[in-house]
Amino acid sequence: MKKDWMKSNVTYTLVNEDHKKGVKHSFAYVAQNVTAEKVASFAKILESLVDGNITDAAVSSTDHVELSDAPQTQPAPAAPQT
Repeated sequence: MKKDWMKSNVTYTLVNEDHKKGVKHSFAYVAQNVTAEKVASFAKILESLVDGNITDAAVSSTDHVELSDAPQTQPAPAAPQT
């Protein structure tokens, strides 16, 4: 079995007067091994640009898994020749 990283993104929750329950803002093209410190640093940048507070962040990644142990499909038998 082989596992390859494909992509990651981060979603921040912003809370302010207009969004008391929070509103989600997602960002794509996040580095494969992004650290919590970098996610938090970017949250601070966002807070400096918008009116409100970032309350949390969620990082999600997508991996492709090749199932080398999966049974291989057999080709259909050839038609008899006459």
